[in-house]
Amino acid sequence: MFRLNQLLRAANENGGDDGGGAGGEGGDGGAAPDLAALQAQIADLTKQNDSMRNKNTELLGETKRAKDLRREADAKAIREADEKARKAGDFEQLHKSSELERERLNGELTTLRGGIASREEKNSAMRIAGLLADGVNAELLSDYIAKRLKYSDDSIKVLDNNGSLTVSTLQQLQDEFSNDPRFKSLLKGSQASGGSASGGGTGSTTDKVMTRSEFDNVNAGKKSEFIKSGGKVVD
Repeated sequence: MFRLNQLLRAANENGGDDGGGAGGEGGDGGAAPDLAALQAQIADLTKQNDSMRNKNTELLGETKRAKDLRREADAKAIREADEKARKAGDFEQLHKSSELERERLNGELTTLRGGIASREEKNSAMRIAGLLADGVNAELLSDYIAKRLKYSDDSIKVLDNNGSLTVSTLQQLQDEFSNDPRFKSLLKGSQASGGSASGGGTGSTTDKVMTRSEFDNVNAGKKSEFIKSGGKVVD
């Protein structure tokens, strides 16, 4: 640009000299070739200047595009990192939720199995007790029989007095209770024996007999003691 300005000044100066020289020297046109050369140089430099300006504009555009691409790449990397973190968090939350759901279902299954086992044990105990006793006495006897039963592997098993599994059958357990003197007063055909004793007055008879409401109002220990002593529950 500086060289172009010099040439422009030189061309102007030569142009002025040419006007004066033409009047003094008779118009021999000696300066014309220098002016033409200067004009050619000016045109060439102008072309070079325009080319450099265009190249600079092109470089600035490429630099801007490079910066834009870099920003896009950085933004994409951030989005991918965020998405990866979100997916990792979602997976962790999903895994945690599935574990909680599995634990809940296992709890429901355990409760359901426990309910089935308890119901099967009570029903089996009541069936045996119904064969040995009547009414309330059968209900009382079934509580003791149920303690000797366990629902396992989809069937009822017989336990010993210590709660261990045995190979005894339900019929054998029924025979055991029917021959156990502790429960004799509850069995069918033996209820009259407590009140038929003579000479004892009403005291012993009263001690051996209790109404259903009275029996329900005593604690479990008293109930067990009453039954084992041969007591009778009446309506």
